[in-house]
Amino acid sequence: CHHLVYCHHSSCQEWCKQQSERQSIGFLLSFQSKRLRGQSAPQSRLRDTMQALLSNQVALPQIQAASLNGRKAVVARSAVTTEKAVTNGKASRPGVPEGTPVVTPLGLSSRPRRNRRSETFRSGIRENWLSPAHFILPIFVHEGDKNEPIPSMPGIYRLAYGKNVVDHVAEARSLGVNQVVIFPKTPDHLKTSTAEEAFNTNGLSQRTIRLLKDAFPDVEIYTDVALDPYNSDGHDGIVRDDGVIMNDETVEYLCRQAVSQAEAGADCVSPSDMMDGRVAAIRRALDREGHTHVSIMSYTAKYASAFYGPFRDALQSAPKPGQAHRRIPKNKKEYQMDPANYREALREAAADEAEGADIMMVKPGMPYLDVVRSLRDHTSLPISVYHVSGEYAMLKAAAERGWLNEKEAALEALMCFRRAGADLILTYYSVEAAKWMAGEK
Repeated sequence: CHHLVYCHHSSCQEWCKQQSERQSIGFLLSFQSKRLRGQSAPQSRLRDTMQALLSNQVALPQIQAASLNGRKAVVARSAVTTEKAVTNGKASRPGVPEGTPVVTPLGLSSRPRRNRRSETFRSGIRENWLSPAHFILPIFVHEGDKNEPIPSMPGIYRLAYGKNVVDHVAEARSLGVNQVVIFPKTPDHLKTSTAEEAFNTNGLSQRTIRLLKDAFPDVEIYTDVALDPYNSDGHDGIVRDDGVIMNDETVEYLCRQAVSQAEAGADCVSPSDMMDGRVAAIRRALDREGHTHVSIMSYTAKYASAFYGPFRDALQSAPKPGQAHRRIPKNKKEYQMDPANYREALREAAADEAEGADIMMVKPGMPYLDVVRSLRDHTSLPISVYHVSGEYAMLKAAAERGWLNEKEAALEALMCFRRAGADLILTYYSVEAAKWMAGEK
């Protein structure tokens, strides 16, 4: 009370003291009035005592005692609640396993699990999705009368040229898979060291393109541009006697091969050879012959991988042993990329995009998701990935032994490609995965 500063009369001091007490209690009452409504009996008495004090009916010590009793009542009630929640140190909450500890909730402002609470909500915020439209179906074709199973690739066949090829593609289309890539198995008697069969206008690949375009004009057909299916030495390029893979001479034949495929009706040619400069050369050759509408899907980052074994079984295209007068490299490490290298893929990607590639591919898939992501981050071009034969064979083998759920593992692998940034996926699971997504068993 400011009056006490100037007046020391005993009656004035007593009056000012009472006024100070009344102001303090009035403030306390206004501050807690909402909290005290509907509370326990001790707290109600606290409110009544405050109001009585303001009417000069009680003194300050009484309100202090009432306040203390109210606090004790609140603490006592909390202790009872805690005691009911725990019996002999064990939780007794309905539905909670016995022995679960009773804890104070963590002070977390962010709980990511809230966004995983139901399938409805999870599907609504899902960042990536998978559909048959993302698949490119690889098909192996041979000149025989019937389909031949490939032992190292369960469920996959060399399709007999003709009706069997058409029927297989028709099934894929019925499931939403309308993109195929053709791999011909060339008869041994047509293979040579210079692989001229690659650009035979009536070759198996070219005939298969025409066959499928006649049956399904809107099917999207990709081709393989490389010499190894036609090369008696088993390499993607022409091999010199001293073992050197000839780059520029090989590119000339790759251009002829791509043009012959485009003339047969291919929508997209796919150089898988890894020769330097082949994308630019093929683009010029296609444009020169009037095929400006034909796309190029470049095998941009194709690694010298151990996961190609079953594919080479399917086409019998592995490198052959050398002879006394000729050295044949036993692998393809002189032109395919080193699995240890990452930055090199960026160099290849920059070159392919500058040379006119329309799509860039990473091969193999699962072991190289970091490369898929890198290409996705460094280009606006579509990215494809090849889920290769060895990856397929591993899943099949594990599933046959009951070591994993094939459907769940395969669909997870395919979704991982999408999450890493792939727009298109070449996979031998195309038909099976499409059936699973359609709800077929």
